[in-house]
Amino acid sequence: MSGSVYRGPLGGTATATINGVAWNVVGECQYGAAGTQNETAKGQSAVEGFLTMPVQGYIQMTLRDRRDIDPMSFQGASDLTIIVEQANGKIITADDAWQVEQIVVNTQEGTFELKVESDSVVADVVS
Repeated sequence: MSGSVYRGPLGGTATATINGVAWNVVGECQYGAAGTQNETAKGQSAVEGFLTMPVQGYIQMTLRDRRDIDPMSFQGASDLTIIVEQANGKIITADDAWQVEQIVVNTQEGTFELKVESDSVVADVVS
């Protein structure tokens, strides 16, 4: 095996702020960066090449419900700034994001899912 192998945290903890307010991330924090996506262009005669289309990014996570903020206040929200810091040091930022999908609170666990999308979701890599 050639090259150096990174020996540090690869996964695990994540912290999140939404418009500057810290939230407890319970689990399943995921993201996809905004950018472009290729689609195969086919005609009746042949595969002709590909098309490049824009694609929105997203951040999705399970958060802990809290007594001072109603999770339903995020339903239909827009102009959100979400910053997630991963254990490996990467910083994921969604600017001008909008909430998608229905928010459902699990009262037994005290959690809810939040998914936002934006044309500006980026991952800053630390060296």
